[in-house]
Parts: sequence; structure tokens; C-alpha cells
Amino acid sequence: MKAMSRLKPIFFFVVVAAAAMFFVLRKPASTEVNVGDPAPEFAIKDENGQELKLSDLRGNVVFLNFWYTTCAPCVREMPDMELVNRAFKDRKFKMVPISVDTNFDDVKKFYKEYKLTTMPMYLDPGKQVANRYNVFKFPETYIIDGNGIVLKHYMGEKAWSSATYMNIIEENIRKHEPVASTAQ
Repeated sequence: MKAMSRLKPIFFFVVVAAAAMFFVLRKPASTEVNVGDPAPEFAIKDENGQELKLSDLRGNVVFLNFWYTTCAPCVREMPDMELVNRAFKDRKFKMVPISVDTNFDDVKKFYKEYKLTTMPMYLDPGKQVANRYNVFKFPETYIIDGNGIVLKHYMGEKAWSSATYMNIIEENIRKHEPVASTAQ
């Protein structure tokens, strides 16, 4: 009986040490989203409460941008994003700008001030979607193909309406559009 009572603390220590070793040594799941990876699924609501799921956009090139209204580089690139959306909105292309602001009023005011008339608006106030993409530098953009695979990942402000980026987007959209027949 005495031997058993002496072994209890040792047994307890061994169990706690084994559990601690398990958590310390196990390889954590990667939260990084790399080019070539499937884009993490998400669901988010627009200003009217309409839900959008990434999987609903299959067949389209998705321009997924994380931003917020007081981020200076975000402010500078949003008008360019509006131009990109205008150029491609009737094609196999979906613009998904996700603000991490806390309310739609700020985002609506921002859209009005910068005349962002064609882009949808989505809000991620708890950064749940941004965290799924491991976003840490704003703005941050993912270009996702029609099969849900990450094609490009950009951190920081970009001149999206420049020939370089427009050509990248155009090239990827063409891969998802039917080839026009030239035979008559």
C-alpha cells in the first residue's frame, strides 16, 4: 500500500511529462497558404447579409484582397482594383475585397469617397477569414484559379491596373473561358 502511494506522484509526473512532450514535439499544422495550395474555403457576408462561399466561385479567377479603410497602402491601391474589376467583371473573374474593419458604415463611406462603384464589399471584423489565409501585412492579395488553387500571392500595395498585373489576370481568365471558334 505504501509503495503504491509513493508511485502515484511519479506516475502523475510521467503522464504530465509525456503530454508536454507530445505538444512540444508534434509538428504544428502549417497556417501558411502558398502558391499551388488549395485556397482555404471560407464563407463571408456582404453589406446586404448575402453569404458568399469561395467554392461558389469555382470556374472563375478570384481576386481575393484583404484590406482596411485606414491602411494607407490599401487606400492607394483600391482605385486600381476598381479599374481591374471594371475591365474584367463581365468575364470569368470575381473581385472579393475583404475589409477587416469592424463595421460596414466605415467601408460604405470609403467606397463612396473613392468612387468604388463596381466592387462588392465584404466585412471580416473578427479576421476569421484573414487568419485562415495567415494575413499579416495589409493589403494582401491572392489570385485563385477556377479550380480553387492559389496562383499568386502578393503582399503590399500594387499598381493593379498596370500592364503587368492586367496581363497576369487576363492570361488566367482566358484559361477558364471557352475558346472562341474561328471556323465559319
